[in-house]
Amino acid sequence: MDAGPLHSNDVLWFRISFVTSVLLLALLAACGSDDDAPPTGIGPTPTTLNGSTVVPVTPVDKPLTVPAGAQPIEQTTTLGRFIRRANEPPQSIETRQLEDASCENELLALRTSAETIYAPLACDSFWTAEQQADFVGNEVAIVLEVAATRFRVLIETAAGAQAEFTVPGIWVE
Repeated sequence: MDAGPLHSNDVLWFRISFVTSVLLLALLAACGSDDDAPPTGIGPTPTTLNGSTVVPVTPVDKPLTVPAGAQPIEQTTTLGRFIRRANEPPQSIETRQLEDASCENELLALRTSAETIYAPLACDSFWTAEQQADFVGNEVAIVLEVAATRFRVLIETAAGAQAEFTVPGIWVE
């Protein structure tokens, strides 16, 4: 079946489609660039020093039972870490021994081989004797986290036990 000769409407439609496609390609090419520069009027993304970001969080007042020499934590601090790889024991980096952990008079105290950490905590949120045995006497990595709305104490053992305490402030001696 022969479609016959092209009519002037067919030619006009083809020309309009072709011109529209060329214009769209030209506009797209003009919009993008490969130089990764921010658009005019927008500065570079802010950077942080030493990989840490200071967050303005106000802790509660220092409890009277925290020693005078203990200093408040004002930015997230990492006290050791474990690197874990499949089928290999964890690699310890600047970890410490958790020598004692207690909660008395609404104050959490974690004594390690390097420092003692204090934080207000409702003692009914603290470990049971069984949970405590998973941590005390073991090698641990601790993160003292300062976030926009809270402070957290995160503890991990080489064996993989993990604990988290959300607290209103943290001090280290």
